[in-house]
Amino acid sequence: MALAVPAWALGPHEVLLLINEQSSDSIAVGKEYAALRRIPSRNIVRLAIPAALLKAPSISAADFERRIWNPASQAVRERGLESQILVWLYSVDFPVRIATKPEISVLGLTFLRNRVPDPDLVENGTYVSPLFGGAGGIGQAAYLAQSFDVIAEGLGADMPLPAMMLGYTRPPYGNSLEKVQACLRKGVASDSTFPSGTVYFVQTSDIRSTSRAWQQRDISQQLARLGVRAVITNAEPVSVRDVLGLQMGAPDVRPERNRYLPGAMAEHLTSAGGVLVPSPQTKLTAWIEAGATASAGTVTEPYAIWAKFPSAQFFIYYASGCTLIESLYESIRCPLQLLLIGEPLASPWKPKGRLLLSGVDGPLRDARVVRPRVESAYGFDYRHFRYYVDGRFMHDGDSWTVDESALAPGAHRLRVVGYGTGLVRQQVFEECELVAAPPEGRTNVVAGTGE
Repeated sequence: MALAVPAWALGPHEVLLLINEQSSDSIAVGKEYAALRRIPSRNIVRLAIPAALLKAPSISAADFERRIWNPASQAVRERGLESQILVWLYSVDFPVRIATKPEISVLGLTFLRNRVPDPDLVENGTYVSPLFGGAGGIGQAAYLAQSFDVIAEGLGADMPLPAMMLGYTRPPYGNSLEKVQACLRKGVASDSTFPSGTVYFVQTSDIRSTSRAWQQRDISQQLARLGVRAVITNAEPVSVRDVLGLQMGAPDVRPERNRYLPGAMAEHLTSAGGVLVPSPQTKLTAWIEAGATASAGTVTEPYAIWAKFPSAQFFIYYASGCTLIESLYESIRCPLQLLLIGEPLASPWKPKGRLLLSGVDGPLRDARVVRPRVESAYGFDYRHFRYYVDGRFMHDGDSWTVDESALAPGAHRLRVVGYGTGLVRQQVFEECELVAAPPEGRTNVVAGTGE
């Protein structure tokens, strides 16, 4: 039976999900997330991360290359996913920091495709991400929201590799396995809800706050035009129950005093938010504990450089229909020292769509034509369709003539993805089973790439 699935900008067939096979928590979180987001099994890679590598605050760039980058990249090549994967997602129980000088996050080195950056660009926050679309200063214009596939078409070989962690569970600051799973489920539940909550911008005299204050008034006005309520306040909110987003700058915060709506992103620009060893500052995991869907914090001293943190533009991209991870990376100019945790595909402002298929009923005994069409409640135009069998790309086009000779005998999963038009290229997909029933004497043929 076909399964109608809500639309995304970034699709689950475009992510690589990494699981630490030596951690039961990592396996549990990865399995649940794969089921929640229907990530194809071809897109899931198990890596062996020794427990000893998780005890130290940092790992070496050589260990990252040997334990994470090389085996994951090899799996992508062997599975024919090179042109398909746009982001890497780490389950829990992975290292978070690389012992470069200055230190960068594991996500930062992933973003740079395992190329250690110029230390001065990191230290001063002058590296400019090719994904950054926000304003670079007062009076400067920002770029319109775009989905990652649109950006990748323009950047080609220069496309970086955005990454995010689904959670962090290690003591002393980790969330429980149950709390991480609840966070992911809450992010999924946010899809297409068009929430009516509030984005809070907290402005104080603290340099952590003033470094981004110049962005927030204009963004508040833009959000109002998008139908999203934003409030600028001079104190951390207390006992509010409608937090859709929160941006502030302070070393110590009390997230547990408020209620966070599904899809909420909250963070508090500070030196040690992502330094997950004993220190006096509140950690980014406190926001997840309190119910936020995502948060951000640096893994080493960043200084009060706004470019190293999400800009207020995040909320514009989010409310424009981008996924959470797309909105983050398009709003961060220098993401190399950041740890980002939470539900990356959360998409509260995604339009609902339903993709219907004809030509898929019954066993495949001869060639047949699969024809998709999309019903969209918001009138979005879906003109481009891609066909995947067992997670492998097979065909582009308005229809696909399926020949049983292209499939091995037995049951297969067909996924058809419809792509909308525009800069935020919405997606909707449907899955169903294809059963190849070969004629007598036919040999077993392995499915090809269709490229």
